Formats: sequence, structure tokens, C-alpha cells
Amino acid sequence: MKKIFSVCPLCSCKTATQVWEVSYSEQASHFLSPLVNRDKYEKLREHIQCLQKSSSVSLNKCSDCNFIYSYPNIAGDKKFYDLIFSDTNKYPQNRWEFIKSIEIIKNSKFKKPKILEIGSGDGAFIRKLVKKGITTKNSITAIEYSIFGKSKIKEFGIECLSIDIKDYKNKLPHKEYDFICLFQVLEHLDNIHKLVDRLKNLLSKNGELLIAVPNDKIIKFNELNGALLDMPPNHIGRWSKNTFIKYCDLNNINLVEHKVEPFSLKNFLLMFFSYRFLRKAQKQNSIAAYIKYKSNKNLVVFFTSIFIILDFLFSPKILLKIIFCAPKLGGETQLARISKFCNK
Repeated sequence: MKKIFSVCPLCSCKTATQVWEVSYSEQASHFLSPLVNRDKYEKLREHIQCLQKSSSVSLNKCSDCNFIYSYPNIAGDKKFYDLIFSDTNKYPQNRWEFIKSIEIIKNSKFKKPKILEIGSGDGAFIRKLVKKGITTKNSITAIEYSIFGKSKIKEFGIECLSIDIKDYKNKLPHKEYDFICLFQVLEHLDNIHKLVDRLKNLLSKNGELLIAVPNDKIIKFNELNGALLDMPPNHIGRWSKNTFIKYCDLNNINLVEHKVEPFSLKNFLLMFFSYRFLRKAQKQNSIAAYIKYKSNKNLVVFFTSIFIILDFLFSPKILLKIIFCAPKLGGETQLARISKFCNK
């Protein structure tokens, strides 16, 4: 890994180690195969190059704070997500961070707390809050861009906005919120200090941020062992407990608690070998690509399962790594609980 000039979006250090580099064509292939829709793939490829103003992107590790980030550190915009997602994108309904966050909110001193969720998907989390009687619909504000997700949230009777939360010009229904939730969102965002400055201003006196992001250790294991890369401009920042501590120190806020989802061997094996299959399928002339994109639609699941099982059986070195190393990594998600005031 080589040392390069690169400005860290977290601590502004100007040197970093390059972890990997890919072309904008490889980026586009990660999200959309040209075997599925060549025209749409070309539009995505051109848009990624235009967005980044570069024909390649690198993943860099800061020499000072160890934050891992994409360079250029440019977040995907609405056009990018419109190109890579369908109108009826499926959102997970039950996540570990939902359970932990509901516990935190339920056990807080707030009665009918005001909740702001940024990146609400189809409203799975906020529906749980209402159904459990933790708060009311008019105490919740959702921010979501997808047409499908926004329609589901509005159907449930919760106000949903499509705004850039970093822009102070955008007004919200409530002046302050007791909890601001970002689940699998922070890793997508640029201008992270501008973001937290806005969120601090939206928090009530004893309010808290609940931020869930992917487990950086799982991502590293995946990338080193043939599974999917954590590809920009979808994910552009890779967080850890130490980088959360740095983020809080720089912004005079307090990391109250940091938890990692417990390890599940079943979930890990399913995720890891599925991601290995998907990475192999990005090569247009591969068997995996033929199975995923060219085989009979009624047989795709069957052939994919056979491929994954064979990959599992014929990867003894990787299986040994999983047995001895993977349980130490934890599960797929980490949750940071952050309060408005620093305890310094």
C-alpha cells in the first residue's frame, strides 16, 4: 500500500495510505451489470465520472486518525440512486439497531419523545415506535428521498420530507428533537462536520443521536477474501469506535455508548458467500455472471445456491479464516449513541 496526498474528511490530515483504487467503469459494474441494461449502465458510468470529476476513485486510510474514506469524497446524489435502485426497493423490516434503539428511547426520561429519522426507508423503524406506544405519529418526522419509501411513510400518517438536512434553510415541523436517528446513513454522506453541526442544533437539551453504520471489521474481511468491495459513491466513509471518538472530540459532543451487533455464524456465512458470488458476477464472462444474468429466470436461485455451496466446499483456507477469525469481528452493524454535550 502506497502513501499518497489526500485530505481526510474527518481530521483534515493531508497524507494517507491507499487501500485500493478502481475505475469509474468498475464502480458502475458494481451497482449495475451491462448485461442487464447496457444503456442504463452507460448512463450510470458517465454520471459517476461527472459526479466525482474523475475517471477513478481510491479508498484511503488517514495517516493520523485512521479514518477510511473514498477519494474524491463525493456522496451519491439523487440521480445516482435513481439509476441503481428500483421504484419498489425492498427495505429490511427488522434490524439489530432497531431493537437496541427502541430500548434506548423506551428507557429514556422523555415522555412521547420527538423523533427525527434521516433516511427512513419505508418507515419500518418509526412504525415500530408508534405501534409500541413509545411516541405518537405527530411527534415523528421522517426524511426520505425514494418515491416508494416516502409513499409508505405518508400512508402510515407520518410527515415525510425530501430535503438536505445539512441545509439550514430547510425547515422542520419541530424546532428540536429528543432523538435523531441515522441507520445505515452516515457512511453515505459527505460534509460530515457540517452535518453534525446541524444535528446538534436540532437536538433538545438532553437529546441524543443514534447512529448505526456497517461494521468496519466485517467490511475489511470481505474485501480481503474475495467478497464485495464497499464501493463509492454509495458508501464513502468507513466508521469504527475510534473514528467515532475522534468525530465527537472534534465537534464537542459525547460518545455515550458504542455497541457492535453480536456475531452470528449463520448470518455471516450467508452474507459472505453471497457477496463472493456477487463480486464474481461483476466479471461479464464469468460463470457467476452467466448464472445471475443469462440463465433461465426460474432456475437462477437453484444455480446460485449450487454455486455458493461449491464455493463454500472448495474454499478450505477461507473456511479456516472464518472459523478462527470471524467470531472476533462481531456482527454486521455497530451503533453509536451520542449526546449533545461533551463531558470534558
